Amino acid sequence: MSDNKSLNRGLDALLGDQKLTTTTKEIDLEKITAGRYQPRQEFDDVKIQELADSIKKHGVLSPILVREVGLDKFEVIAGERRVRASKIAGLKTIPSLINQKEDQEVLEAALIENLQREDLNPVEEARGYDRLKREFELTQDEIAKATGKARSTIANSMRILSLSPKILDMISQGSLEKGHAKILSGLETTKSEQLAEVISQKRLTVRQAEALLKPAKKTTKTKEKDRNTLNIEDEISGNFGHKTEIETKTTKAGKVSIFYHSPDELETIIQKLLKL
Repeated sequence: MSDNKSLNRGLDALLGDQKLTTTTKEIDLEKITAGRYQPRQEFDDVKIQELADSIKKHGVLSPILVREVGLDKFEVIAGERRVRASKIAGLKTIPSLINQKEDQEVLEAALIENLQREDLNPVEEARGYDRLKREFELTQDEIAKATGKARSTIANSMRILSLSPKILDMISQGSLEKGHAKILSGLETTKSEQLAEVISQKRLTVRQAEALLKPAKKTTKTKEKDRNTLNIEDEISGNFGHKTEIETKTTKAGKVSIFYHSPDELETIIQKLLKL
């Protein structure tokens, strides 16, 4: 577990201007529900058990952050792993700080807490940013400011959501890295899934995967795109939430392609275009 100083710095960031002298309260674990805005979807059972063993021996060293959602009912803002581990450890209560955050602030706080501890896989991180964009209509600049990340980091992260569900699952499971995702996002779906399987089976590094792809690029592309066009594609893909490509036919004409991987995603694209 992180030391108290590290945990306190994390709580300080989550609480904003509030002081850490806020009194902690022991809350019945049965009265605490999982956070609706928890960006983390994958929980390692082995690590949760290790944390539970530590809690049995040392107790919960840092309070969780919750908000009241009803009469004597609470929702986790930050600290869901500690809640799960405490239940396994047989605890009845857990030290908590109560903070009345709005929904947007809750998602921001949950993202910050997980990002500080590097607990999110790339897909969870991207979906967390995407929720801030979709549900609270934040721009990438606003998301960057709220999370303390560079705008380019937000755009690159969200771009992986244009990949097929199969590849996103492989990234979530750890058989593909974020660097692999960047390579695969520039390919047609079938080719990207085939290459993803090769990368996973042969455990290729990002450089090895790039080298494997170079011959294919030379034979399938007659014209290399300039850096400005590639940057614009990245920008549009990140903002729109779907892989987008620009094909220049002449100096005055060309086409813009938007890729989708399911009927539901197509419907989402259509609705977004109708609102423009």
